[in-house]
Amino acid sequence: MIMKDLEDFINAAEKSRKYPRSTAAAKRSALRLFGAELNDYEAQSLDSFEKNFEQIYQEVVNKNKANMSASSLITYKRRVSGLIKDYKNYGLDPTKMANWNRPLRKVSEKVSNSKRNEQEAHQGIELPKDANMARFELPLREGVKAIISVPSDMTKEEVGKIKKYVDFLESISSVSKNPDNHAQ
Repeated sequence: MIMKDLEDFINAAEKSRKYPRSTAAAKRSALRLFGAELNDYEAQSLDSFEKNFEQIYQEVVNKNKANMSASSLITYKRRVSGLIKDYKNYGLDPTKMANWNRPLRKVSEKVSNSKRNEQEAHQGIELPKDANMARFELPLREGVKAIISVPSDMTKEEVGKIKKYVDFLESISSVSKNPDNHAQ
């Protein structure tokens, strides 16, 4: 019976550290979901299971679409498909299982939104190291400040550009958000 063979393969792969515990559990869960939809003929033969895989998947979708998202169902399909592929490559011959070098998956570090925003804020404009710049930090309110870097040999024309930018900021700023000051 193919379901028992696939379950035994998952157990052997987990025991020989080819599947991490979480991967083995995920594949077992997907296999149970698909196994519930197999008829007797499909449950007896890997070939018939593979031949009717898409129809079986459609039955799984129809039965579980109210309880599971489409992306979850696709994930289960990929897990069973990968399990069948691994079983055909390594499960039928014990020497192949012993020589199976499963590539390690690199887990990327998840960066929180606040960390990402902080990193983006620090990426701003990079100034040349030899530039003669003056830097000013102006506290605006608690936790908020404006940082201004200007060349120490600034011209009147450059000051005019900065004034125009400050005027622009004033024109787009919203009405004061201070609760004591409802309208201006």
